[in-house]
Amino acid sequence: MFLKAAFKDSPIVIQLLMLLAVVFFCFMACAFLSSVLFVMKVGISPEAIREVQLNINNYPELLRIMSFFQVLGIFIFPSIICAWLFSDYYKNYLHIENPIYSPAVLWAIAGSLLFVPFINFTASINQQMVFPEALKGLEKWMMEMETNNNQLITLMLTTKSPLIILFNVLVICVLTGIGEEFMFRGVLQTIFGRFFKNPHVLVWFIAIIFSAIHFQFYGFVPRLLLGAYLGYLMYFTQTIWIPVLAHFTFNLSSLAVFYIFQDSPEKSQEFDALGTGSTWWLALASLALFAFCFQQVKKAYDYE
Repeated sequence: MFLKAAFKDSPIVIQLLMLLAVVFFCFMACAFLSSVLFVMKVGISPEAIREVQLNINNYPELLRIMSFFQVLGIFIFPSIICAWLFSDYYKNYLHIENPIYSPAVLWAIAGSLLFVPFINFTASINQQMVFPEALKGLEKWMMEMETNNNQLITLMLTTKSPLIILFNVLVICVLTGIGEEFMFRGVLQTIFGRFFKNPHVLVWFIAIIFSAIHFQFYGFVPRLLLGAYLGYLMYFTQTIWIPVLAHFTFNLSSLAVFYIFQDSPEKSQEFDALGTGSTWWLALASLALFAFCFQQVKKAYDYE
């Protein structure tokens, strides 16, 4: 069949270059589809298009459409295509058909929820990062980028419509959980696994890439820890669906907090502060309970 396993035995560098090429092609294809919908929404006149570009904050529905196509174009489609190009059996390459044990599913979900206070604790430390005077310009740029990203995310999420909420769950929880795990734990962890023979080095290396590629510098450490957790789930279970479910749980819990406290942002901030300040002890309890849950996942797959 067309190009099946064509790059199976290619050097790591060639596979990475092919991955970048596939991501670029899929991104451009999905960007084109997104642009078609964009034009259908606002019209083809240069004035209308420029108005939207300058005032994108007034068009959250377009942000949602763009987010949908970005997940498809950057993560899901490239992962499947590269698995096809790099292996004889793409489902096996992505660990799609390996057995899923229900106890591991339950413990992974529980661990993801119990990990939240410790993640909050690391996030509070990360946000206190201060640059030396010589790098104040970089620090300002990073803070501005962080603020802009948070504003766009809030704009995209804010709604009272059940249909839009379901759409956001689909994109942010389901598709992002599947797409990012296919890409990072499926494709990249497999490619670099040919180079890094030590599984711990491999997992943390991919976790660094996973965190860095989000370009949210003041959330780098908690996302690094999340990436490592998902990487170890992949390593110990050898099925992509356990890290996908854990990733889904993390994202869904954040989304649920946003919508539950949408009209009470101060309560949302209080929830996000669990494990910090006077509740620091929750971070320790969180870490201990999370470690217990993770051990149960390993036991479900006969790891001691």
